[in-house]
Amino acid sequence: MGLFALFLLAGCGRAPAPPAGGTPAAAASRSNVNRIVDNYWDAYLELNPMRATETGDHRFDDRIGNVLAIEHLADSLALEHRALADLSAVPVGSLDVEARLTYDLFKHDRELAIEGFTYPFELMPVNPFDSLPQRFALWGSGGGAQPFASARDYERWLSRIDDFRRWTVQAIANMRDGLRRGYTLPRNVVERTLPQLKLLGEDTPSNVFYLPLHAMPSAIPEPARAELARRFADAVKATLLPSYRELHAFLQTEYLPRARAGISLAELPLGDAWYAYLVRRSTTFATTPAEVHTQGLAQVDVLHARIESLLAEAAFAGNLPGFLASLRDSGHAAFAGGRDLQAHANDAARALFVLPDDPAYEVRAVPHGCEAALPAVFYQAAAPNGAQPAIFYVDTADPAATPPYALQAQSLNVGVPGHHLQQTIQRTREASPRFRRFAVYPGFTEGWGAYAATLGPELGLATDPAARLGTLMAEMHDAVGLVIDTGLHAKGWTRKQALEYAQAHLPVDADQASVMVDRIAALPGAALAAGVGSLKIQSMRLRAQQQQGAGFDLRAFHTAVLAAGAMPLDMLESRLTSWMQTPP
Repeated sequence: MGLFALFLLAGCGRAPAPPAGGTPAAAASRSNVNRIVDNYWDAYLELNPMRATETGDHRFDDRIGNVLAIEHLADSLALEHRALADLSAVPVGSLDVEARLTYDLFKHDRELAIEGFTYPFELMPVNPFDSLPQRFALWGSGGGAQPFASARDYERWLSRIDDFRRWTVQAIANMRDGLRRGYTLPRNVVERTLPQLKLLGEDTPSNVFYLPLHAMPSAIPEPARAELARRFADAVKATLLPSYRELHAFLQTEYLPRARAGISLAELPLGDAWYAYLVRRSTTFATTPAEVHTQGLAQVDVLHARIESLLAEAAFAGNLPGFLASLRDSGHAAFAGGRDLQAHANDAARALFVLPDDPAYEVRAVPHGCEAALPAVFYQAAAPNGAQPAIFYVDTADPAATPPYALQAQSLNVGVPGHHLQQTIQRTREASPRFRRFAVYPGFTEGWGAYAATLGPELGLATDPAARLGTLMAEMHDAVGLVIDTGLHAKGWTRKQALEYAQAHLPVDADQASVMVDRIAALPGAALAAGVGSLKIQSMRLRAQQQQGAGFDLRAFHTAVLAAGAMPLDMLESRLTSWMQTPP
């Protein structure tokens, strides 16, 4: 960690920060900034209890909070304004480098959050890809951030089940308001949500919400154990599963007939401005939908040329789909391979990265019964107190989602040197305020994972045509996402156009293309983060190589990118520009 601090200070191209304490004015200003951001973080977590659980703060594990209610929105907006007003009273001129970065990040976040209250996200709280019903299923299975290590943990989950019931009632009320005001989900998105809710609401022994019953800690003594198990089963049966069924019934009978046929956010009131906001929030960069669309088209052309070159090098006589079909295998093989690749990647990454003492993470199958509601591959950070490890989840039920040729890129993206390394470095920066340790800036975090996925050849890992093609296809997926996302929400594309574009440029069948397009429809802007972020990091690396010439050190560059944690890409670019000007 000493190297991280070195690059943070020396890499900014400024005079070193004053020693701890500095001048009295500097010490007072730094103290004020830390007090403001810490007070904000405590208040924010109390308003958003599930976010607290995700960060390892278990004070509020017994609740969800009425996060969709107008009162909650008003309290949240007031908190943002109050924090920004407090921050504006701090004299920035006396802040040292680290305190100034905290100030700038906090100010950026509060201003972006305040702008977001313009748009009624709360009126469309359900989708099949990333909403509370899916996250609650993962947590309720015992595989998420919710702990099930003691009787108290189980009691807290029972209270959280009651809150989920209240959340469901509020979600239905909000969606009715959305129907009245013209803010509705696309019909395809609703249709894709219904089977998930139906499955999660079925009272069968295999339902994921019963899994913690079979893993109750032996430390809970009888007869308290039996009584707790009875109450747990009753709460799932009488409260939780009916909540899912009620949400399903509402969407099926009342909402679906009035859902919109189109899938563009631009069709909604304030849609164009809303999407422009989401583009900036996702990319964390001052860019526009038109600029991202153009960037995506250009990247697709570049990658097509590289793929054709690779096929020629591999002397494959057929086309790309034929080559990929020859490489397919089962999801279980990919699952086992993910475990094998982890050790190789950790060893190889030491040449290009400063790794933490223990870079390991677990590779697990997505909990049975959650597959339809969760991504095929995703990462869950470790609990800060070490109670739960970092986890690389793989969907073994769908072989097409994890073909072997994609395994290397997926593993590098999720594990080391991707999300796991970045999150570990950021979360263990004890000197940083908590909001920085747990911050997520999509352009940075998703972009870093996508960039890491391209490093296989430089890490000396599998360099055969299949692995290299997997890397190119991962990049192509991100580039196509840039085009389709902006095409749908800013260029007037129809769903048919988006489906045709996906199938023209990716090795996906009709069902896979449909999932990709419906995800982009449900989560406008989300598909932009990885592609934009990766290209930005690659472009900054190229600039550094050009400026520093023979003195360029890729390990030092990576350290400079990761040292201070996630941040908006424009701030990262400014910091790296200064770092590049520092003699190596």
